[in-house]
Amino acid sequence: MMHRRTSVGRDTDRVSSAVPTRLACVGVLAVVLCGCGSTQNPTATSSTTAAPATTTSAAPAVRIRPLPVRPVQKSQPTTPDKCPPVNPNTPVPPADVLTTCDFGRTTVYTLGPEALNLVLGQVAPPNPLTSGFYEVTLTLEAASAAAWAAFTSAHLHDHVAFVRDDLVLEAPMIEERVTSGRIALTTQTPEAADQLAHLAGRPA
Repeated sequence: MMHRRTSVGRDTDRVSSAVPTRLACVGVLAVVLCGCGSTQNPTATSSTTAAPATTTSAAPAVRIRPLPVRPVQKSQPTTPDKCPPVNPNTPVPPADVLTTCDFGRTTVYTLGPEALNLVLGQVAPPNPLTSGFYEVTLTLEAASAAAWAAFTSAHLHDHVAFVRDDLVLEAPMIEERVTSGRIALTTQTPEAADQLAHLAGRPA
C-alpha cells in the first residue's frame, strides 16, 4: 500500500490519502428551547379550564473534542506490526514528542509538540467524490478558523499532522494560507471515511 504525501489548498484545506483502511459522523445538534402555554382570564365566566403551561427542550449540543495539530519531524512507510502501541486513556502530553502511526498503520511519524488545538463546530458525513474518493469536511469555529489561517500563512510548505487519540488522521503539506474555516479530509473507501469521521468528531 503506497503512502502519498498530502497537501493543503487555498479555499478548503483539502487532505487526501491513498490508505484504503481509513475513517458515524458526529454532527453538532442545535439547542432548541420552546415555551408555550395558555392562560385564562380570571374575570371570565366560562367553566373551561386553561391547559397547563408546558416547556420542551432538545438535547444539549454535542461538543467535539479539539483536534490537535503537530509538526511532522519525520515520516516513513511501515507495517502494522511495527507501529508503536497507543492508549487513548493516557495520551502523550501536548509538550512531548509523539512517535505514532496513521490510523491505517501504513506510515510511522515522529511529531513535535502540539502547535494548535482546533475547535470544531461540525464534522460533516462522508461525501463521495467523482474520483472514487470520499471526503469528510471539518468546519472550524470562528476563533480556530482565524488561528488556522494565521498558522498556515506563517508555516507555508511545512508538514503537519492532525492527531486524534495519538493517531495521525492525515498529514498534509501546507501549500497556501487557508481562510475558508474548513478542512477536507479524503480517503478511498466508505468504511475508512466512516472511521475518519468518527475519530474526527469524537465528543469532548
